[in-house]
This record gives sequence, structure tokens and C-alpha cells, in this order.
Amino acid sequence: MTPHRFVCACATARTVARTLTQLYDGVLRDAGIEAPQFALLMALEAQGPTKQAAIGRLFALDKTTLSRNLRWLERQGWIAAAPAADRRERQFAVTADGRRRLADAKVRWTRAQAMLRSEMGDADWRAMCRLFGRIIDAADRAKRRSITRPAARGSDPRVTRGARAARSRAT
Repeated sequence: MTPHRFVCACATARTVARTLTQLYDGVLRDAGIEAPQFALLMALEAQGPTKQAAIGRLFALDKTTLSRNLRWLERQGWIAAAPAADRRERQFAVTADGRRRLADAKVRWTRAQAMLRSEMGDADWRAMCRLFGRIIDAADRAKRRSITRPAARGSDPRVTRGARAARSRAT
């Protein structure tokens, strides 16, 4: 068992995410897809045509990262974009080629799931799934609270120290 390396929840979660991604990428490699693209295809298959903003919220992805992954899937012919009801938005759906790719990848994904579950044991697997859900909910609540609170004077990270000093001299 590897000792806990970090006290920081963010650093630990990022290490867990990278380690899991490496496992799933290795298993999915022969299907010609990586874990992030697989997750997007799975979500689109489950939900049907979905707006980009909804996909971003589902995966907590920034617009740039999501756009890059969606463009890659679109270039492969695995998803197709169409205008949404609001023409300023696009929605994405899995194509027939995407469903075939996904069927092949699901077999491999199931193997990765079984490998990890076997290593962890059923009780730890279930506990992990519950805990991840609680972590997401707690982080979302904390994020919403931090966004709704007024910022402390001079705490805007987008403003440089020099700009703050110039602004304070002007007032």
C-alpha cells in the first residue's frame, strides 16, 4: 500500500485522476480511444443529443478543454454537431461509427473496471463511489459559496499588484 503522499485534497485528487486515467488509457488503447473521449461518448450515448454547455457542466470541464475533445471526436466521425433550438448553441450526438467504436471500447472499459474493483475489493469500491459523489457535492457547495461572497478589497487575482497600487494612488 502506498502511503498517503499529500495533505492537499486537490493534489491528491489530481494524482488519483491521473493514475486512473493511465490505467483506463492503457486498457482502451487498442480500441483507439482515450479515457476522456470514452467518457464523453458514453455520456452522449446515454443522454442523446446534448448541448455543449450541459456536457461541460456534467464533467466540470472548461469550455476550451471540452471543445478540443468534442472537435477530436467530431473529426473521427464518432459524434456529429447540429444547431440546438437556440441557434447560438450546438448539440452533439453519437454517430453510427461512434456507437461501433463505443461498443468495442466498452468491452475494454469493463475489463478496466473489473481489474480496479478486484484490486480494491467490493466494499472499498462501493465506498469510493459514494465518497467521490460526496466530494463532488461538497466542492460544488464550497465553490458556490465562494462565488456568492463579495471579494475582499484588492483580492481580484486578475488585477496585478502594480495595477492595484496605481488604482489606490488615483483614489
